[in-house]
Amino acid sequence: MYCSAGDAMRTACLVCLLLAAVLPAAAAGAEETGWYVVHWFNSDGMEVFFDGEYKGTIADTELVVAADPPARKYTVQKGGRVLYTGFIDRVPAAGETVHLFPQRYQVEKPPSGAEVNETGWYLIYRANDGESVYFDHEFVGIVEGGTLRVAVNTTLPPPEEFTCKKDDGWTLSRHELPPLPPPGGTVHVYTSVQPAPHASVQVTPGTSSLPAKAAPTPLPGPGAAGAAAGLRIAAPLRKR
Repeated sequence: MYCSAGDAMRTACLVCLLLAAVLPAAAAGAEETGWYVVHWFNSDGMEVFFDGEYKGTIADTELVVAADPPARKYTVQKGGRVLYTGFIDRVPAAGETVHLFPQRYQVEKPPSGAEVNETGWYLIYRANDGESVYFDHEFVGIVEGGTLRVAVNTTLPPPEEFTCKKDDGWTLSRHELPPLPPPGGTVHVYTSVQPAPHASVQVTPGTSSLPAKAAPTPLPGPGAAGAAAGLRIAAPLRKR
């Protein structure tokens, strides 16, 4: 099919117009998302869930998760067994990254508007079931499913330590208890998690080192191939 010089010029102009429309949109879309980075130092291969939704597995001590939608909490699991529960109180801005680090304990506040009294809870996480737990030498329960929940009166002096023992009375470990939970709240206490040596949440500004969402499909019609090429140019701007 014969194409005149005028046809070629019009096609070239159409390609330029499509690129001008698509490239800014792709770049803007890349900046619309914030990111969470879950750090985990015990071992790779652990499964990560945000508000109960599976997001991936830990590799090289971390997992990058898009904040879309933002989450309230995350769990690190192995074969359905919860190893760690972290609570998220910051939503990353567009292009911002919130780093989530494990700690020796996490405080879960009661839901907004919930009716509370003087009772709070400690939730003890252990690697093995069947262990007996003592608060200041007083028996408080047996670990089942990897955890033991213990109710405490938040108006009384707090217990100082807890001890984990085998069923024959042999002491396995002794740990200092964190401060009392808030009324109606829960302190999650981890005995087998390698904690970070710094704050549990850190924030970094916008970065180009994290993966972007998939770019939108180019518009059909003349010049679509050129628009697709433009998208391939834009995508590496945020490709890891």
